[in-house]
Amino acid sequence: MPRPGTGGGGHRSSGGHSSSRVGGGHHVGSSSSRPTGNHSSSHGFGGGYYHEPPRWGYHGYHRNVYSSSSSGLGTLIACLVIFVVIIFGFFMMSSEDKPTSTINREKIENPVAYDNNCIKDELGYIENQAKLSKNLKNFYNKTGIQPYIYLKSYDETLTSDSQKNDYAQNWYDQNIDNEDTFLFIYFGEQNSNEVGYMSYVNGKQVTSVMDSEAVDIFWNYVDRYWTDDSLSTVDVFTKTFNSTAKTIMTKSTTSKDIIKIVCIIVGIVIVIGGVIYILRMKFKRDKEKAKETIEILKTPLDKSDELRDKYLNEERKE
Repeated sequence: MPRPGTGGGGHRSSGGHSSSRVGGGHHVGSSSSRPTGNHSSSHGFGGGYYHEPPRWGYHGYHRNVYSSSSSGLGTLIACLVIFVVIIFGFFMMSSEDKPTSTINREKIENPVAYDNNCIKDELGYIENQAKLSKNLKNFYNKTGIQPYIYLKSYDETLTSDSQKNDYAQNWYDQNIDNEDTFLFIYFGEQNSNEVGYMSYVNGKQVTSVMDSEAVDIFWNYVDRYWTDDSLSTVDVFTKTFNSTAKTIMTKSTTSKDIIKIVCIIVGIVIVIGGVIYILRMKFKRDKEKAKETIEILKTPLDKSDELRDKYLNEERKE
């Protein structure tokens, strides 16, 4: 049976309660923006949300050298600024719709080996459970967390999101005997064409990885893939869990990181440019002094005193 929601979606809703594990809910929708869900410690609920000087010299030659050098340095800085703006703009554009992680997470040490029996499908949405179970192991390998997917058939007694969240918590207690599992439950609707409510429950040992930001990233990928007509249900869950693991276990480069790197590069370039400018000016000054000395030596004796006095006056000014 094809999953509902391909080509469209419903609305988002929040929901939750206090319990010994972190859990929450989600409604798939077409909007990709949403505020981050509330999050608490390992003894609280956190999850659901609605899916929204100029130097002068005694020759004009020195002044021209200064003008040329300063102009060259200014051009270099201007080019650097333009380069930085382009790089920063490219980074912002490329990361605009991409979920990012700002936290360094460590893979948990799960004492339990990966369990292939981690899928329960009462709706018949999953075409090949063995294939999906095999694919989900990548999530376990990267995070240390055992994934579990439960697609629950319609239950008329569960009339609210909070009741469904409670059901998910109780189901974890009764069916999962460890605290290293991330449980995802999809609640089928009476109208099979409607997208059902989705809930998650974190085992007590997995919140260091599946924190509120990680869960938000997970829901982002659910939204992205669930309504993609080109993907099978196996592909949807495979891509959702694989993408989530890859993103949350790699700290993304943020705009603050880029700004910090750019400031360091700009500072280094300015320092290097300043040193080059000073060395060039010193080299030109020494060259002019040497040229003046040669002129003094070549000048007839009746003019040597005048040139010598001029040279000494310039030396005193410096």
